[in-house]
Amino acid sequence: MRALNVIEVDAGAGEGGGQVFRTALALAAVTGTSVRLRGIRARRQPPGLKPQHVTAAEALAQIVDGTLQGAVLGSQDVLFTPGAIRPGRYRFDIGTAGATTLVLHCLLWPLACAEGPSELTLTGGTHVPWSPPVHYLDAVLFPALRRMGIEAHVALRRWGFFPRGGGEIVVTIEPRRPWRAIHLVRGTRPESIRGISTVAGLPRSIAERQRDRALAALAAAGWSGDIALEEGVAASPGSCLFLACHAEDAWGGATALGERGRPAEAVADAAVTELLAFLVAEAGCDPYLADQLILPMALATGTSRLTTSRITGHLMSAIELIRHFLGCPVKIGGTVGEPGSVTLEGIGGTVIGEARMAGDLQPEAHGVQRGGGATTTEAGARIRKPRATDGPAIQRLLGQFARKGELLPRTLNEVYRNLRDFVVAESGGEVIGVCGLSVYWEDLSEIRSLAVDEAHGGKGLGTALVQACLDEAAALGIKRVFALTYRPGFFARLGFRELDKRELPEKIWKDCIQCAKFHCCDETALIRDVHLR
Repeated sequence: MRALNVIEVDAGAGEGGGQVFRTALALAAVTGTSVRLRGIRARRQPPGLKPQHVTAAEALAQIVDGTLQGAVLGSQDVLFTPGAIRPGRYRFDIGTAGATTLVLHCLLWPLACAEGPSELTLTGGTHVPWSPPVHYLDAVLFPALRRMGIEAHVALRRWGFFPRGGGEIVVTIEPRRPWRAIHLVRGTRPESIRGISTVAGLPRSIAERQRDRALAALAAAGWSGDIALEEGVAASPGSCLFLACHAEDAWGGATALGERGRPAEAVADAAVTELLAFLVAEAGCDPYLADQLILPMALATGTSRLTTSRITGHLMSAIELIRHFLGCPVKIGGTVGEPGSVTLEGIGGTVIGEARMAGDLQPEAHGVQRGGGATTTEAGARIRKPRATDGPAIQRLLGQFARKGELLPRTLNEVYRNLRDFVVAESGGEVIGVCGLSVYWEDLSEIRSLAVDEAHGGKGLGTALVQACLDEAAALGIKRVFALTYRPGFFARLGFRELDKRELPEKIWKDCIQCAKFHCCDETALIRDVHLR
């Protein structure tokens, strides 16, 4: 299958580096859309493609049976037309110390969308400047991806330092769909810090000095650590200190590389300073993880949220590409160089297979069969008014999303007092979804407390629940229904339009003024008219 349209990308815009090139190619491969990139690495010296970029493009073309024009060293203009994604075993050699991890970023996402497992063997740099080391994949990125349902594992067979490279990694990818939304908004303190101090072709004492200095610096800042020592085999001598920490809702890592004339203590200080900046910010992601998660967040089902210790140009470039290719609603809190947040509504994996043609990126329709006092969705769930015995289940479901910061917490007493406002989705005798309709005035009501169990996402239950509330508003003669949400795209597809919150004084003075986020609300207000019966 060949794509029928071409997306034009100014690869020199934003941060203007290789990340734009790799992300655009990956998005093209996943969506089945041809892409032309102009001005590739225009701001770098020298500009244009380097060996690792050419390797990534050629490897991707092989994996997705695609065609390339202009993918040669120094080129700033490339046209890529993808075909079908083919899982399997592949081996690619950059031929220099170019980063194997960056080449992987171009290949991982299409293979994670394939119909079968894959194994990639990549040869080049494994621990080189301006790129995440292999240990970062193993300790930070891949564990976060597994939270989303993306199974990937990496094995380091040989270290590769600058300038000769020669390192080798093996990555296995087991596709699973749909991908789940991820929420990394730190609420708990990481328990400890783990790491590895390595030398290759250098005295072991250098690794020991890196470790000892790092542990002392961490202890001085009030953190404990466990740093292993390793002597690697590599074509070029080198040293590396990698540190990582994680909690249930936070992941971060930091790396520093040795170089001629740089003392081991300076290497340790650089890594510790970077990690402490993440820890002090109390964010859910370090700056590098944030931009690496944007693409899978866009392809996941549901709304993902993360906070990061520093918004970077790479993050903003990734978001702009996602908007350009997929049109995902994204809300950014903060400015470049400062801590911030990202809320992104994924398209739910609808781009896989034939539906990945650019004109078909629409959510699936999920009808409901109406009868009696309840409706039945095509997925087999019943939409009905709740019974008193549903109270605890409703509270637990709302609590899942309250802990992620997407809904306000509700006590069981509040659930019972407002029970008649709710409708629920039931499957197998279990409440798997809930939504409420709150009346404000004779012509105004609010959709609120919309929650669907993550295990049942992507089945149209949210749409069915909102529709049930709209039907109830129509039956009551209410002409307008509004919502405050982190998922504006979802409501826009149901006919809602954005408006200024100040146009909802009834909501502001009844509820919002009591909210902790009254002065810094980051939700979007939308409203729609109701067709009265």
